[in-house]
Amino acid sequence: MDLSVVLPTYDERANLAPLCARITEAVRGIRHEIIVVDDDSPDGTWREAERLRARYPHLRVVRRVGERGLASAVLRGLREARGRVLVAMDADLQHDERILPALVAHARDADFVVASRTVAGGGFGRWSRRRRLASWGATVLARLIAGVSLSDPVSGFFALRRETFTTLDDGTLRPEGFKILLYLYLHARDRLGAEGLRIREVGFVFRDRQHGTSKLGAGVMWHYLRMLYRFRRPALLRPGTGSRLRPAPRRVDEHARPVGKRKGRGQGREA
Repeated sequence: MDLSVVLPTYDERANLAPLCARITEAVRGIRHEIIVVDDDSPDGTWREAERLRARYPHLRVVRRVGERGLASAVLRGLREARGRVLVAMDADLQHDERILPALVAHARDADFVVASRTVAGGGFGRWSRRRRLASWGATVLARLIAGVSLSDPVSGFFALRRETFTTLDDGTLRPEGFKILLYLYLHARDRLGAEGLRIREVGFVFRDRQHGTSKLGAGVMWHYLRMLYRFRRPALLRPGTGSRLRPAPRRVDEHARPVGKRKGRGQGREA
């Protein structure tokens, strides 16, 4: 199995059929599976996913009862996945499935491949100025508090290699809220060392939601700030402690040349 696409869902019934069709077409020729992780949606999203299995034999369904949260749903899906490359994306049709082959290709020489709205080829679509400002603010906070160098740390569309996830998933992962990419990245940086962490970024344009409603709320920002504080870099907050800083991870966009191998150990809800 080359690719596993994890779709965390809650009340996304109307989006599921077109999304499965789009993903299947986009990754034609790549051995893949689609994993829907549904938090017992009131609209019966999990039931629709079960129905679609007759059309898509590569579709798997995980129904979580008594659990809620995008980040923990993605984590469950990653643990269920069997692919060499693991991808998380939203089920609301706002993430462009056409870049999936690029994510898979770049994962050959990277630990994380981030679908970014702020690099070449990326964009925020028809977002309002207020929403763009909120996303910019979240990115600035990630850089100032936690020393994050990703161009779009609040993206919810990303890929990572199975070996990377297996290394991180030692039973201590307890994500909250929506920002699972940033959570895994910060864990990887602390576990593997920033100097050896390999990052690639691929541009994509954020699309409008077609059905359903956004799950964003005040609680999302609270979880985000709490996560940044947990992974805070004292050297960035207190002058005179620069010696404690680690080098930034190596990052290249999809047009850059592949970086060298690491020495030693081998390997929606956007704001």
